[in-house]
Amino acid sequence: MSFNQIVWKMVKAHYKKYIFYYLCNSLAVMLFFIFSTLFFNEDIVQVKETESIQYVLTVPGLALVTFTVFFISHAHSIFIKRRKSEFGLFMTLGMTNRDVSKLLLLENGIIGSISLVTGIVAGSLFSRIFFYLFTRSVEINTVSYHLNIEMFLYTTIIFLIVFVLALGRTLFFIFNQDIVLTLKSDRVSEELKIKSPLLGSMGISIILGSILGLYYTYSVPTGGDFLVFWTMSTLMGLYLSLKQFTSFFIQLIKKNRTYYYQRMLSLSSLDYKFKQLTSTLMLVTVMIMVTILYSTIVLFSYTETEKQAINGNPYDIAFFQTESKNNITKEKLYSIVNKTDNPIQEHLTLPIYSYFQKQSYSGWTNVYHIMSVQDFNKMTSNQIELGNEEFIYYINEDSKNHGSDYELNFTFPTVEDKETYTHLKTIVEKNINNLSNEFIIVNNSEIELLKKKLDGFESTIHLINVANWEETFEVVEELQESFTTFNENTPPIINGNVEGISEEYLFRIASKVEDYNHNKNTNGISFFVTSFLSVLFFFGSFVILYLNLFSNIDKERAKFKKLINIGVTTLELKRMISKELTPIFFVPTIIGTILALLFITAMSIDIGGITQNPGVLLNFLVVTGIYNIIQIGFYLYARKKMFFTLINKSLMN
Repeated sequence: MSFNQIVWKMVKAHYKKYIFYYLCNSLAVMLFFIFSTLFFNEDIVQVKETESIQYVLTVPGLALVTFTVFFISHAHSIFIKRRKSEFGLFMTLGMTNRDVSKLLLLENGIIGSISLVTGIVAGSLFSRIFFYLFTRSVEINTVSYHLNIEMFLYTTIIFLIVFVLALGRTLFFIFNQDIVLTLKSDRVSEELKIKSPLLGSMGISIILGSILGLYYTYSVPTGGDFLVFWTMSTLMGLYLSLKQFTSFFIQLIKKNRTYYYQRMLSLSSLDYKFKQLTSTLMLVTVMIMVTILYSTIVLFSYTETEKQAINGNPYDIAFFQTESKNNITKEKLYSIVNKTDNPIQEHLTLPIYSYFQKQSYSGWTNVYHIMSVQDFNKMTSNQIELGNEEFIYYINEDSKNHGSDYELNFTFPTVEDKETYTHLKTIVEKNINNLSNEFIIVNNSEIELLKKKLDGFESTIHLINVANWEETFEVVEELQESFTTFNENTPPIINGNVEGISEEYLFRIASKVEDYNHNKNTNGISFFVTSFLSVLFFFGSFVILYLNLFSNIDKERAKFKKLINIGVTTLELKRMISKELTPIFFVPTIIGTILALLFITAMSIDIGGITQNPGVLLNFLVVTGIYNIIQIGFYLYARKKMFFTLINKSLMN
């Protein structure tokens, strides 16, 4: 019999194994290609480079790459594990290592090539469907579906690297393992080396310590820098906990001996499965945690878009005006604003003096605005009084979100022939739109002195409220066109030596409607991206669990057939299956959900905490509810399939 005939007979005899292996590889390629159509989409790349959605793609992307590597490697291991005894038989009959290598390379090369092609084709089809559904559901018109060479290139490269490494690992172990062990590999039991409840409790302690550390560091301005460290510590503790979860759990149950011995068979089986599936359960838990965490954060940002625009802009329209910039008459200003039957209800003008100051710690130049205490009182309804050589440092930010180091790096400008100014206090509150963050408040006599001593320019802040800010889009556009036309014909205020400041940015219009539209687009794209990834993670976590549960189904069927022969009833078998499946499906879900909640609680400190932002908790409950409903559906399907495969088929045979 020729070599080719042997290969063909093996394929026909074990076609189900080949189909299973092909589908797993094709599925991994499809999921990664769908993610690539998102990650390398040109419209999303532009937003990713200019806005803060990089984190939305990076962490889930790394999780998906990890999933792809693990999934392909695991599918390959299962495929080879089922056939090791065949290779051992061929080697005892005289097949050389070269022949075995040729056989593995041939069949894996064919399966890998077909998987790559069909996975990319399926990924192209499903990604197009997902794009259509999600862009319609979140009303995003700025993201269009397209394919480019990077999507195909990265998918192909990553798949080939993982596939080749898995194949090389298999060849190494086959050629370096005793031929007798290879021949009887399907009859060798797998050993569980470590069984320590102490390690399980240590893992729980590491998780709790990491969460407390995250909570503490997020209460300081630079807390986000430690996110990766505390996340890695949490994952290390999670692995130890899952590895020894059942040992720790059983140790507690043993205190009630009656309860333990009545369920000893189920508990022993569960202990074995948890230790065998530790890596799988760890991966699924992390995917669930990442999905719920990022879905909650982005959903909160998306639903709070209008509130963010209103809180960030106390006035409907605001802008700076000087003699040579943004200078239009009051009559023209009112004619533009009132044109849409949306009359001005409040118009406040505040004279200020602006100057540039280079920061020694960064090398960048900041613009500081000096305002009289009388005008500050008029804007804030305060009754503050300041003497000569006294000042207030005013930070135009929401106090609960204030985490910057402006005050630490601020130094009052040096003025000739004057003693050091006394800093009375710092006020942090949002009273002006997002035109500038830093103001110096002094009395009238001091501001006149500073105008003479500091090289700057006089300007006026215009703060306008209208009847309905939602109808000011056309007004803001027309105002901006008028300002741009005027500014182009006047000499610049900012020269080329001023680093980090552009004249266009300094004299922009800060409005509620513009901020709302900008945030809606950015948050909408983030929501679209996260929803897209959530579907992939939902599906991927189920598939990897399903794969592991059914990878050794033949052995499980043989075990259940023996139980049937000794008189175990069908009802008892179903209960046994349910008791084994329920923890495997829902322990990762529960742990992932708890970790996501703890991370959200800690990270919310940055915006005032969950108590100040109840919408975070509400969105968390919505996301968790949806995830659990889907997970219950997956569980019922897997249990029904397991009932049929293990009980019905065993009875038929």
